[in-house]
Amino acid sequence: MKPFRYGCVVTDDAFCPRPGLQKALEGHIRDGQNVVLTGERRTGKTSLIHETCKGMKRWRMLYADLLNIRTAADFCNRVATAAAHLGPASSLAGKALQFLSRLRPTLSLDPSSGMPVVSVDSALAADPRSMDDVMGMVGKLAAGGRTFVVFDEFQEIRRIPDWEQALAVLRSRIQMLPEVCFVFSGSVRADIVDIFTNPSSPFFKSAIALTVGPVPDDDFAPFLTERFARGRRTVARDLLDEIFDFTNRLPGDVQQFCSAVWNATDPGTVVGREDLKRALSDIFAQEGGAFEIQTERLTRFQFKALVAVARWGGKKVFSGEFIRHAEAPSAATVARALKSLVGTGLLFVHEREYRFFNPFLRAWLLARFPI
Repeated sequence: MKPFRYGCVVTDDAFCPRPGLQKALEGHIRDGQNVVLTGERRTGKTSLIHETCKGMKRWRMLYADLLNIRTAADFCNRVATAAAHLGPASSLAGKALQFLSRLRPTLSLDPSSGMPVVSVDSALAADPRSMDDVMGMVGKLAAGGRTFVVFDEFQEIRRIPDWEQALAVLRSRIQMLPEVCFVFSGSVRADIVDIFTNPSSPFFKSAIALTVGPVPDDDFAPFLTERFARGRRTVARDLLDEIFDFTNRLPGDVQQFCSAVWNATDPGTVVGREDLKRALSDIFAQEGGAFEIQTERLTRFQFKALVAVARWGGKKVFSGEFIRHAEAPSAATVARALKSLVGTGLLFVHEREYRFFNPFLRAWLLARFPI
């Protein structure tokens, strides 16, 4: 089995320990302190939550992934299904149906996992006030303590029509559940931070903030070295540093690169730079088709701006030099293009710098469109 895992929740020995964050998160949960976890994509927030939970004996976690919800009914379905997974399926699913009777819930089984799926009447649950019924159910199921609730990708609430009302409904109910700790996690930092720091938001100052950033190099390097050694592969620290720099130290991207290096080498190999190049070529072969589709959908100025960020960096994007490289008529054109690229998920803004969500897309662009 390959020792590097990415694109999924990792726990046990596949998880690089983050003792400081794990201790802080566990301490807040045990103290009943609501927490908001922020960080860029692929920094390992979800894995951190699950690994922390594994170490909390006799505690239960109600985990609801809110990615891509669009309606209040979507929220109700995700949370109700998560509640049905909180304990023995037969008892918890039955209670979920009982507590949500007003929303006419139905129970089915996921054909792939065999786990219960709860769905409410979409018409009855269209109003954000229906979310109060679901939160009331959460409170009843969590009664007795030692249960905490995780809303992953919580910023997706803002995609719901009347999302301000939705937030108000949630906050009102959560305030009435002091015995239940809530963990809110989000990867679009501007949105998740605004929910908890904007004075006009119902969730203003309602949770203590923990930032999940890259794993420190001095912690990650020994972990990765040991993983390579399991297959009799030796990798020097300076090559790991190159991988860290290339991936902006995002754990998911680091593990993907290391996995490709593993596949490109044989047992007994001392990994060299040529192996890194082969691994990158393999990633291009796997993802190049998707990169083609993503870039073909862009307008001319969006594509030029994307290539300019790849070549010249994303800090001084309104300088005369950058505008010239982007072949744009004005700074306003660059601004519109970059805003669209952030909206499509190709770029994000980190400390006033535009960065690629996928560092392999940046490398692919540089390879395909050299200076």
